[in-house]
Amino acid sequence: MPVPTFLKKFGILERCGIGSSEKPAVKEKKEKEPAGRAQWSSQTEFLLTCIGYSVGLGNVWRFPYLCYKNGGGAFLLPYMLMMVVIGFPLLFMEYSFGQYFGVGSLTIYKKVCPLFKGVGISYCVINAFVCIYYNVIIALSLYYLFGSFTSLMPWTHCNNAWNTEMCLDAHGMSKVVQDLIGINNTSNSTVEGTTTTIQTLVDVNGIGSSYNISGDYNMTSLNMTSALSLNKSARTSPTEEYWKYKLLNVNETIHGIDNIGNVRWHVCLCLLLAWILVVLIVCKGIKSSGKVVYFTATFPYLMLTVLVVRGVTLEGATDGILYFVTPVWSKLASPEVWFAAATQLFYATNIAWGGMLTMASYNTFHHNCFRDAIIINLVSFFTSLYAGFAVFSVIGYMAHENGQAVEDVIKSGPGLAFIVYPEALGLMPLAPMWSALFFFMLFLLGIGSQMVGFETVITGLCDEFPIFRKRRLLTSIAVATLLFLFGIPCVTQGGMYVLQLMDWYAAGFCVLVVAVCECLIINWFYGNEKFAGNIKEMLGDKPGWWWRICWKVISPVVIVAILIFSFVKYSGAKYGEYIYPGWADGIGWCMGLASIVPIGVVALYTLLTADAPTLKEKYILVTTPDKSIFENRDKASDNGSEDSEQLSPNSPELKQTPTTGDSMLMDDSIAVQEKLINKTNSTKHFDDIDDAKV
Repeated sequence: MPVPTFLKKFGILERCGIGSSEKPAVKEKKEKEPAGRAQWSSQTEFLLTCIGYSVGLGNVWRFPYLCYKNGGGAFLLPYMLMMVVIGFPLLFMEYSFGQYFGVGSLTIYKKVCPLFKGVGISYCVINAFVCIYYNVIIALSLYYLFGSFTSLMPWTHCNNAWNTEMCLDAHGMSKVVQDLIGINNTSNSTVEGTTTTIQTLVDVNGIGSSYNISGDYNMTSLNMTSALSLNKSARTSPTEEYWKYKLLNVNETIHGIDNIGNVRWHVCLCLLLAWILVVLIVCKGIKSSGKVVYFTATFPYLMLTVLVVRGVTLEGATDGILYFVTPVWSKLASPEVWFAAATQLFYATNIAWGGMLTMASYNTFHHNCFRDAIIINLVSFFTSLYAGFAVFSVIGYMAHENGQAVEDVIKSGPGLAFIVYPEALGLMPLAPMWSALFFFMLFLLGIGSQMVGFETVITGLCDEFPIFRKRRLLTSIAVATLLFLFGIPCVTQGGMYVLQLMDWYAAGFCVLVVAVCECLIINWFYGNEKFAGNIKEMLGDKPGWWWRICWKVISPVVIVAILIFSFVKYSGAKYGEYIYPGWADGIGWCMGLASIVPIGVVALYTLLTADAPTLKEKYILVTTPDKSIFENRDKASDNGSEDSEQLSPNSPELKQTPTTGDSMLMDDSIAVQEKLINKTNSTKHFDDIDDAKV
């Protein structure tokens, strides 16, 4: 079968091992691990780990809502375009960068471009912030999972101590409706011989203006149908009351972040359990987590399939799905739609978080990371679509049962996962089983992302400080304990206000800034052509022109445009109808800046303290790769392909090649380094002479 020419030019099929009968230039062989550092036991472990990392909670509660809100099926067009210009290129770049040098996020920039070693710190800070509140969501999933193991789940009915008079469950009438029916059957205007009860019911439920009730409160015109209709618009669901009054125990004093109340200890215990599970999974690094992903990365798809099959068979499911996929092409004229597509891509693929780079650093030298970059983007995209069918089919069913429109039911974020969807599942036969499946799926999706984020922090510490590698378990416990303590404010009565603030700022604009820094460091400071040559060493062929121009120009320009748009359209944090005060937004900005300030501060400090006489020589010195970074890679390359003719960065043949624009800085840097070394040796020689004279 002939291969399309444009695919050959981009080098997609060949690098994936498709469309060519020729043997690949470099064969994947069992390679010797760098001393003291583990490698994946198989390619499958790496792929499943990355799938578990990229396919997380956002695929279930964020993408479907964004798709519905931003043009339905039309939203897929800008999303796929962003995937082509940002998703594929940058993920391939991160995989290649981490795999070639084989070190963690803290060490890699320190060795490749010391001026920007602060980027590695940014990775760790971002992941630490996200781990704090992400594990809270996992804890909530565990809490609901445990609550599902009952014949009558507490959030499906209104007969609990915490329920209010306005609660109305789906399979019966609330206390309010029962009272209204009692009034309807009462002659004149009395209930139990008084008018006080009627007055109270009218005032509390706000039905006076709706029904034009006369002064004598003659309720005979209020029939059962109108009472039910009124209650459907004014009621609160048992799932919402369970969330507010049982889980969080919100009261009249808890109405914002200025008063977060007391710790909810039952949720705090679930948070502790979640952290214990994370530590157990990553305690031995990829040797332990690599085995866990066979379950955590695959089982959610089985449960998602069960939910999809069940959902599409429900009455009203078609209406919900149509809301999800029906294209509204006029939405594409809105810049907000394109901005939403780009930002969702960063959430879906975890680009510029450091996790993908860290996981790739455990690959063998000749692993086909290009193929994996394509697979991960596609899997994340189609999983989001698949989850959308599971979500909107059930939402359509719920809207049908309650006589509401889909747009009045759908929510995003925790509101979808812990209020709307549980209520919809409660309407089904065998509701506890469906609820347990759903929350177990959320738990697995969350833990798959959480363990990679936590591993990124631990790997960075272990690579930078070898003493931590020898005591990895203690290091993991210490870091997890610290993050657990920081997460306690998120499990208070007003903890959701804290969680939303962290989610709003901790991994927002700072990730975009780090992504731009990645592109600049790798393609402008280190060198685009040099990096392409490194990839040739690993994969046997240089990446095509499309990838190189995306890394160097297109991707960073698009990301900068997204950044500018986000600042122009900036609005403070919100949680539902609640708008955060200015001081809370200030704290949020501090969290975001804490992730990127290290880049500038460390760069300035490194430049000023560089051991060189002039500013130019200082600059050249701190932008020159440390030769030690290539040592393990050279050994891996030699062990992986003894008969390969690929050249290492330090080989004599490569040094004799003509100097290109990308390598001129490297040549100047080497000259400066040799000059400084000679100067140091000369100084030492005269010092020895002076010592001898003394």
